[in-house]
Amino acid sequence: MVKVRQFARLIVDLVKRKLLPEAKEMENRLDQWKNRWQENKTGWHQSDVNFALLNHGPLLLTEPGRRILVPLCGKSLDMKWFYDAGHTVVGIEGIEMPISEFFSEHDIPHVIERFPDGKLYKSENGRLLMYCCDLFKLNAAILGKFDAVWDRGSLVAIYEEDRESYAKLMKSILAPDFRYLANIVQYTPNEKFSGPPRNIPMETLQKLYGDVCKIKILETLDRSQDEKVRNTWELDAMDEVVVLMTPKD
Repeated sequence: MVKVRQFARLIVDLVKRKLLPEAKEMENRLDQWKNRWQENKTGWHQSDVNFALLNHGPLLLTEPGRRILVPLCGKSLDMKWFYDAGHTVVGIEGIEMPISEFFSEHDIPHVIERFPDGKLYKSENGRLLMYCCDLFKLNAAILGKFDAVWDRGSLVAIYEEDRESYAKLMKSILAPDFRYLANIVQYTPNEKFSGPPRNIPMETLQKLYGDVCKIKILETLDRSQDEKVRNTWELDAMDEVVVLMTPKD
């Protein structure tokens, strides 16, 4: 019994010192998102192409035939927008339901391939690929390099403790003359709400990407009067910020 208590105290100490993951880190990160798709609680899904692409698309897509990554893509219409413009689009999504619905709703002929950590949905013409797996199971050897990244709801969705691993993955897949467009939100978290979408200060973005990227704010929208921001999340203020990241050198 003494040894059991000593072991328990050791585990608690390691967790406090962040040498072992907390329970939240050990659970399957995909479970909550799977439940929300099944229960149709997908308030982040938009019925139109994102405003940032309409306003700043030419800065992201500097040439025809770009290869674009959309992490944590869901069934975003943004991917169809890229695809219809003639680009090659690669999405990553942990839940199969929105991937299947995307190909079905847009009537895109496709095949499904299996790989060790998940499935790959691929259009017959090879210009649209969607990986169904845990994002952190992928790497540059699997994904290849990308001319552009559209990060609308990915960085703001992941756990704070995963941000460095996420940024490391994103930086590893960037082509030399990349363009990285991101939508982030900025607010002061309170006891009722801390995300997702999670607060991403510019200092955090600089810490994560500043070693390889120049970061430029393209647009800032005040979302403080939005019903969800004020009444559901009970935040005093929130800004939605569009940033463009380009090669530092």
